[in-house]
Amino acid sequence: MPVGTTIAITGATGHLASSIIPLLIRQGYKIRALQYEQALSFDEHKMEMISGSILDPLALTSLVEGCEMVIHAAAKISINSNKDTTLYAVNVNGTKNLLAAAQRANVKRFIYISSIHAYSQFPVYEMLDETQAYCDHRSPRYDQSKRDAQQYVLQHLSGPMEVVVLNPTSVIGPYDNKPSLLGKAVMDMYTGKIPALINGGFDFCDVRDVAQGIVNALDRGRHGHAYLLAGKWYSVVDLYQMVMDIKGAPASIPVLPPWAGYMGLPFIKMMASLQKTAPLYTKESLDALKNGNRYINSRKAAQE
Repeated sequence: MPVGTTIAITGATGHLASSIIPLLIRQGYKIRALQYEQALSFDEHKMEMISGSILDPLALTSLVEGCEMVIHAAAKISINSNKDTTLYAVNVNGTKNLLAAAQRANVKRFIYISSIHAYSQFPVYEMLDETQAYCDHRSPRYDQSKRDAQQYVLQHLSGPMEVVVLNPTSVIGPYDNKPSLLGKAVMDMYTGKIPALINGGFDFCDVRDVAQGIVNALDRGRHGHAYLLAGKWYSVVDLYQMVMDIKGAPASIPVLPPWAGYMGLPFIKMMASLQKTAPLYTKESLDALKNGNRYINSRKAAQE
């Protein structure tokens, strides 16, 4: 892609964009970023800012006008998504709005950042790749929103614009300024705010590797295809051990079976209500911890 190409990016204040944007700047791209509420964590003078919501068609028209590429990294993430009345609209309707605006503006390539949760995780001990079935109607609302948005962009391929979908796993690493849900969990481990661990884990992928994969997809990857961006499955006990090694403290903490976590949900909910804080965990986060696939395959992305 020629130096000076203009790229529009949503989710500019998020964890992922904090690694994507510096890569784009270093490679000589011009950036136009959609800013919703939170301030950016880097030099705003190196890009053009558009204020507005992913649900505002006028803001999206301003965002993509004259851009050759779009990276759609904005999404609402929740560990209690079945009770979040705005999440599905943001993740699905926002994607539809942006795709339509990009098509009208004759954008050349549209990169949609989906999620591994768009796919069924079962069987958890068998390999998961791009041929896996999508998650079903019993899945959390977040998973369904990423599934439906992904299916929409892949089913509405029209005109010369190319579409590539990327499905990261659990993104972790710097520079997580907000912080993200996972970043907050790591901080809580470090500061001793987590009294016990629930046995389970996730496929973790370094945010810098995911960002590089997204930037590579600007001129690589096949039109109309999805690509899994995975790392390696680690238990939360493994993660806790790493955090304690960095802290230089002994890794001594109770590890409970998932059923104990489910039994504790009423107490966790009550404490969160009394303290007026977000719950330490929810049924949705426990399900993800227990049922995350152990063998997610990124061979297609690595090759292409």
